[in-house]
Amino acid sequence: MLRFFAFAPCLFFATLTVFADEPSKKMLDKVQKLKAKGIPLIDYHIHLRNDMTAEKAYDWEKKSGIQSGVLENHGRGWPLSDNDKITAFIKNARRFPLLVGIQVNDRDWYKTIDKEVLAELDYVLADTLLVPDKDGKPEWIWGEKGYKTDDPKRWFEHYFKHCMTVVNEPINIFALATYLPVNLEQHYDEFWTLERKTQLIDAAIKNNVAFEIQPTQKYPKQDFIDLARQKGAKLTIGRNNYDGRKNEMIPPLEALERLDVKPNEMFVLPEK
Repeated sequence: MLRFFAFAPCLFFATLTVFADEPSKKMLDKVQKLKAKGIPLIDYHIHLRNDMTAEKAYDWEKKSGIQSGVLENHGRGWPLSDNDKITAFIKNARRFPLLVGIQVNDRDWYKTIDKEVLAELDYVLADTLLVPDKDGKPEWIWGEKGYKTDDPKRWFEHYFKHCMTVVNEPINIFALATYLPVNLEQHYDEFWTLERKTQLIDAAIKNNVAFEIQPTQKYPKQDFIDLARQKGAKLTIGRNNYDGRKNEMIPPLEALERLDVKPNEMFVLPEK
């Protein structure tokens, strides 16, 4: 299975504006302690949307000590809907020394994106929040209203197959692993059995896919993270921002501290 890790050198650096946001002392202390233990801190999930820019991402990297990876959504009807738009996105982001990726929403993404364009990316991230219906049309399962279904067990069987499809794509990062719609959360222990969690983790390990911990989301839960670590899966952190407002990443940093994560448990892109 192909992996695409091409961190092209930045040939031109734009003049960096100084922004008002400053990391808190609490966050900087946690960053310092984790780095002292050799923990690589890379936020791979910074969307360049609304008022978030590559410049802001780089400014925050310099202030916080957490390396920035920027991306945007690729797929039909999404901002990066074709090869030209992906190329333009990469060119814009490469004005600064940032890691650059995409979040893929179509399941045939690796067939529709030119190999030359993929080679310019550093990483690919995916989640499972768009689930194909019986006709293959993606349905959104995110949000306060959840997902309406008359047969939760049957729905979950379909959803689990979807999760296994995503983890077996040539991605690098799997976000919101074991996610369930809010109205089905009470079925977590029933649906996400040890066998199913193990299948997902084993596939991730086989495919060199890391699981992401976000600052504002409950997934993946502690039990899944514990099992993933026991089996040797890699972890990442990612803010999954909506806009350019300050996001201190304190919950993921606290999780890394609490779990006493070791440097080799964190996902780092190989140098090329």
